[in-house]
Amino acid sequence: LDLEPGSRLFLYTDGLAEANNEQEEQFDTVRILQALNAHPDGSPRELLENVRGSVNRFTGDAMQYDDLTMLCLEYRGSSDI
Repeated sequence: LDLEPGSRLFLYTDGLAEANNEQEEQFDTVRILQALNAHPDGSPRELLENVRGSVNRFTGDAMQYDDLTMLCLEYRGSSDI
């Protein structure tokens, strides 16, 4: 995997895509991509907060049965020391 400066990786567990709302619909990867693309230039923290907010609005008060783990990394480039 070759990363260019500014490249980002977004990693998540299946609990994110499988988060259910009160109608038992899943959040799914389409909604994850929509949440990530809503503010694509945000910092990794902002991307995580945006996805988490989208999941919270989607799930409402529905009980969740799995973890919602996410990690966003940004490669800033190597430094010549």
